[in-house]
Amino acid sequence: MRNDIPQIGMTYQIMNREGIYDLKEIAQEYHAQQQYLASQQQWGYDRYLKNSSNASAEVCTPFSQQTQQCSIWSINHYLGLNRHPYVIQKAQEALEIYGTGCGTSAMSGGHSQLHKDLQTRFAKIFSKEEALLFPTGFTANSGTISALCRGSETLILIDRDSHTSIIEGCRASASDFLPFKHNSLQDLEKKLKKYSGKYVNILVVVESAYSMEGDIAPLKEIVALKEKYSFLLYVDEAHTFGFYGKNGAGLCNELQLTDKVDFIMTTLSKSTAGVGGIVATSSAFACMLRWSSTYTFQAAIPPADVMVVNACLDLIENDSGIISTLWNKTHYFRKQLLQLGFDLGQSQSPIVPVYVRDPKILKEMEQALFEQGIFTVAVQYPAVKASEVRFRFIVNNSHTAEDIDHLVNVLGKLGVKYGLIKPQEFSCASHTPLE
Repeated sequence: MRNDIPQIGMTYQIMNREGIYDLKEIAQEYHAQQQYLASQQQWGYDRYLKNSSNASAEVCTPFSQQTQQCSIWSINHYLGLNRHPYVIQKAQEALEIYGTGCGTSAMSGGHSQLHKDLQTRFAKIFSKEEALLFPTGFTANSGTISALCRGSETLILIDRDSHTSIIEGCRASASDFLPFKHNSLQDLEKKLKKYSGKYVNILVVVESAYSMEGDIAPLKEIVALKEKYSFLLYVDEAHTFGFYGKNGAGLCNELQLTDKVDFIMTTLSKSTAGVGGIVATSSAFACMLRWSSTYTFQAAIPPADVMVVNACLDLIENDSGIISTLWNKTHYFRKQLLQLGFDLGQSQSPIVPVYVRDPKILKEMEQALFEQGIFTVAVQYPAVKASEVRFRFIVNNSHTAEDIDHLVNVLGKLGVKYGLIKPQEFSCASHTPLE
């Protein structure tokens, strides 16, 4: 293995080695480079939380047997409900009544009344005729897209920065698919104009907020394009459901676009602190998906997780302070970083990227943050371009003012050290109120 290659990500190096085709040799190369990165304290992907998801936890590093108490900034529990007493109580009640796993798919008797009621509840939330409950958000996207697009008569247009679950759905389909430039209405319309007469169906897939950038899709403008071109619109609300719109119903709801969007999807592992995915649509499309998507063949989510989601929905709908608290913390954190001069891109959501743009510095900073009691994961190639590497800090309601202030101060020092920001007085106000 060549140690002189810049350490900017194992996959990047392997993909740039020529002449390796044997699967065993490729696997050995992966393993060797992982061992090397671990020896250089640049391999953080096997770190885990000793006591599971929380805003603060003991983080374990298997390669070095190192442990560190950290604030956690990589988990998508935006509203911090995964440890809420009411949610835990309802999960315990479900275990007593319904047991653990379902043992089979929805179509084979895996669903209980709980599952059916949750589907009905989401259909109402998204103002759709029906909603389907998938075992994960990943399979909700991949299964739905691949089932809808089964022939050469359909073209799928996706945002260039779409989640892997969307891309895998396109790959598993029998249809052509093309990316358009990220959030570019001009490029999307250019492709719609070019291909509208060549395909019977066009499916446009976007995310309401993008998980790596934290920016927002121009949903109003995309919906307006439907008046000029005939296409179906699929919106992934994974990173907006729970804290945008009325009672957290998402960005489509906030913009009053739900009736113009053909498919609304969200995950249940983020704001609602469980597991699963939802796709809401018309009864006709729901029927089609029941018979032809992964919905038919995957085991249903455990009843306790259904109860967890229901409990979270109860809290979101009945306590507006849950949402406002998240936004107060997000605005406070974002304001501090902008005042220091960090590059946050076009982000607007509780996903706050800090662009580093140098892969080597990124990995050094990741380790330095860890040593200062801050856990996050470097976002590097191939998840993003090597020139766009960054950190992604996800704000949630369990973070305290102390957590935010400590992170800002450590980032400020590292930002000066590595030339990301200019030297200045960067000590933020201690524990500033977040009302």
